[in-house]
Amino acid sequence: MSLEIDRASLLVRVPGAATLASIERALEGAELTLGIAASEVAVGDWLARGAPGAPSSFADPADHLVAGLTATLADGSATIEVRPSPRRAVGPDLIALFVGCHERFASIDHVWLRVHPRARGGEPRRVALPTEHLDLDPPVSSDEAALLDAIARELTR
Repeated sequence: MSLEIDRASLLVRVPGAATLASIERALEGAELTLGIAASEVAVGDWLARGAPGAPSSFADPADHLVAGLTATLADGSATIEVRPSPRRAVGPDLIALFVGCHERFASIDHVWLRVHPRARGGEPRRVALPTEHLDLDPPVSSDEAALLDAIARELTR
């Protein structure tokens, strides 16, 4: 399989029909990995189911799984392209219409996925590590503080 790799951004463009295992095999030569368990599931189907087994977005809030994609609307009337962009770019999160929505709105034709350099032993070497307990955006009101406390309690159950 031929992959389009952007080494500077650590992204790879793959067809939606490619399996996770075939992508991992193709990335081995470039000493890169998706950092997920390889299986014979097509990447488009895997994303449509919500990317089970992918690292949690809470593990590293600055990282992202999908940077961009091309999809065909469910009725076949048009193709949508979301160009690769930084995770915190301004604008609506159109990727959320496709990941985890079981192809309700569109099916993924191609996708730009985040890759990681392989460390010794083949494990992914994460580019950024989360910093625990660092609050760069403190609450601006007591109501917001109470809401954040309630969310934190639910997440640590």
